Amino acid sequence: MKLKHQIEIQDCKFLGSGAEGSVFLTKDGLAIKAFKKIKNAIAEEEILKITKDSPFFPKCIVRASNIIIREYVEGENLYEYIIKNGISYNLSKEIIDLIEDFKRLKFTRLNIRNSHIFVNKNCKIKVIDPRKPFSKITPYPRDIIEILIRARVFDEFLKHLLDYKPELLSFWTEGYRYLATIRKRRIQKYA
Repeated sequence: MKLKHQIEIQDCKFLGSGAEGSVFLTKDGLAIKAFKKIKNAIAEEEILKITKDSPFFPKCIVRASNIIIREYVEGENLYEYIIKNGISYNLSKEIIDLIEDFKRLKFTRLNIRNSHIFVNKNCKIKVIDPRKPFSKITPYPRDIIEILIRARVFDEFLKHLLDYKPELLSFWTEGYRYLATIRKRRIQKYA
């Protein structure tokens, strides 16, 4: 996608801000991420280059200094989507395929925060804020498992998993035990 004209930030819609910077929506439907530090913009650009063939990440259009222009991702975060719509077979497949794609990309951090996983109206998942996939080690998607448990759909998810890719059952049940171990350590720490 090519930019059709010059972008004026005052003409963009402010979407939000976080620890690393602010996000805006252009009139052309692109997202502008203005990072506080250029190194964070460079790091995200590198991740988006690595994931360019993945259906789960937005495409980077251009980076200029501390600013990235990329595809805009519509939708709701995973937890909100599940609470409103439940967990369908198709959404379960998307979750499973997302984590398998992380493995294919050789991410050492298989965990992704709820606020960074968006589900659109077509039940497709996109990761809006890929962070430190190679510098942290988390062998299981603990936040996703926690979302599924909190939304009371983990058992249904496992049924879909058995229908779709039964060979992955041990990975997800080990992830459940991993999460339980982390929770137990937290409780002991504060008890």
